[in-house]
Amino acid sequence: MDGLELNRMVLLNVKEVSQWLQVKPSTVYLWAAEGKIPALKIQGVIRFQREKIDAWLAGCQLETPDPSRPANQRPRSSEIDGIIATAKAEVYTSSHGKPDQDRATRKGDSHGSV
Repeated sequence: MDGLELNRMVLLNVKEVSQWLQVKPSTVYLWAAEGKIPALKIQGVIRFQREKIDAWLAGCQLETPDPSRPANQRPRSSEIDGIIATAKAEVYTSSHGKPDQDRATRKGDSHGSV
């Protein structure tokens, strides 16, 4: 192999990437437009580098599920209560009150009318 062969970049088109990923070409165009998938725009034509797609796919790996809890097991009511309590604590703080009350008092009307 000469030096030119080592630097040669393999480019794929939308159809090739959509077949590889088993998604519609329109999905590949959308992902590229939104910057969700690494793409090149060469004089208005979308192309993809095989190596960059491989790296992107490696980054899409789902985390390994917790082996102590089966995937199909629903959380217990005590866990749900904790989740709800945490969500309430994040939304309702003592300095701000409820979000609806917050909006009414910000406008300077203590009666809630506009």
